[in-house]
Amino acid sequence: MRLRKGFLLAVIAIFVVGVGCKKEKPPAPTSPTPSGTEVAVEVTPEPSEGTTDREQITVLTQDAVGTMDPYFMLRVNPEDSIAAHIWDTLVWLNDDLELEPRLAESWRVVNDLTWELQLRQDVTFHNAEPFDAQAVKFSLERTAGLEGSLETFASDVTLQGVEIIDDYTVHILTAEPAVSLIHELTTVEMLPPVYYTETPLEDLARNPVGSGPYQLTSWDTDERLVLEADTDYWQGTPAVQTLVFQAESDADERLSRLGDGTADLITDLTPDQAEAANTARTQLAAIESNRRLFVGLRFEEDTPLADTRVRQALNYAVDVQALITEFHAGYGQRYGSWVNPPHANPDLGPWPHDLDKAQELLTQAGYPDGFEITMDTPVGRYYQDREIAEAIATQLAQTGIRVTVQPQDWSTYTRERLIPKQTAPLFLLSLTSQGDALEDVQNLVYGFPFNPTLWYNEEFEQLVSDAQQTLNQTLRLNLLNEAQNIAYEEAPWIWLWRPYLFYGVRNDLDWWQPRVDGLIYLYVPPTTETTQ
Repeated sequence: MRLRKGFLLAVIAIFVVGVGCKKEKPPAPTSPTPSGTEVAVEVTPEPSEGTTDREQITVLTQDAVGTMDPYFMLRVNPEDSIAAHIWDTLVWLNDDLELEPRLAESWRVVNDLTWELQLRQDVTFHNAEPFDAQAVKFSLERTAGLEGSLETFASDVTLQGVEIIDDYTVHILTAEPAVSLIHELTTVEMLPPVYYTETPLEDLARNPVGSGPYQLTSWDTDERLVLEADTDYWQGTPAVQTLVFQAESDADERLSRLGDGTADLITDLTPDQAEAANTARTQLAAIESNRRLFVGLRFEEDTPLADTRVRQALNYAVDVQALITEFHAGYGQRYGSWVNPPHANPDLGPWPHDLDKAQELLTQAGYPDGFEITMDTPVGRYYQDREIAEAIATQLAQTGIRVTVQPQDWSTYTRERLIPKQTAPLFLLSLTSQGDALEDVQNLVYGFPFNPTLWYNEEFEQLVSDAQQTLNQTLRLNLLNEAQNIAYEEAPWIWLWRPYLFYGVRNDLDWWQPRVDGLIYLYVPPTTETTQ
């Protein structure tokens, strides 16, 4: 799991939620299925056909691009979205977060510590360097050797090295079984080794070279970046010639530009702005995200939260649907398991709101009159984060639990609370997901970097450890289902909801659909109409 697309993204990426144009919820997204010993993908899927004859698409994002070196990129938008157009990866997560071949045509398990990849033979980088086994070896090993890199592939899979079998076959060697290796490869951009070896880092940060459908042609300021189609792209010349990504921090200005036609797609809408995207020429595109919002509960001895009954009582006491209605205009629903579909344990339903049950459990635990406690919350990182924390405090007061909310700016919250794992007994947070069941479950292992709950359950830890060593997918998912059961009952979090992502889109861009991970991907090959 790359740091920027995994656990660090959960706490440094902006969490944007809002309302949609309809109250119906979209179908649950399909998560990818990691390959096991029984799977070898052998076909390259045909990309979906485009239906647009637009020469240019302009995307407005809230934030600006920080770098054009992909291994230093941090956020889904705009950086990862731009990266997806400039660079190819070996494996691709499609719009449904399903694994698809990209520069790797197929893969198989050789043994517990070795994966074999067969590579495409018709690809060149934008600077005419060939894509081959050497490029794979260079790129994957760069994830381990680049000082300050945010690309954690090498550590996440315990990379031992990459062995070149021939020009288009590689073996990836790991120190431990890497059951999610193929999933991890979706985050590593392939780089031309000569260019990235000979070019200074400061130049790489401004002048990228990849093998993707677009090339960077202009980055005059940090606010506006222009990509032009690569006419020789191996999947076909892009239907849209030019993509413009521009930063505009003012949401009202983003909406205004969408309305006057100078922008085609805008991101980062909030509930109070979202409906404004519905006009005669524009529409709101909404999707339930793969992010999980929760209140963490710290397991410290001789405190109320050390008792399972108290933690369960807190889950019964919080009216999650009321929070969704008040702060997110009714979009969302409480989750049962924190693991995203389709790998969420189907036996785990959302905890109901039941004040009587909460009071009963508190009485059994010896706290019939409640107790005093503090809650940390960031301010301005998630939409109405402080207000949500304060509303939760008000709800808990109905059971006698008196919560003092401690608002903090995000940098302080991260530096002084999350990283050293020194939060208040209650803390509001969200974690993102890339659709891999093992990675989702690992959010609650004791050693996870952003798990300040201090919860430790020996059986849970052993199940996760066994799953990490189990290449057979069915057996691995069974282990993870058992682990989910344990955490669900132990309740180290107050389980909240997966907020929605919202975009404003021009009507003639109706072929584009939002993704649960927030990535904006605009490549489509030309159709007969667009090539006339």
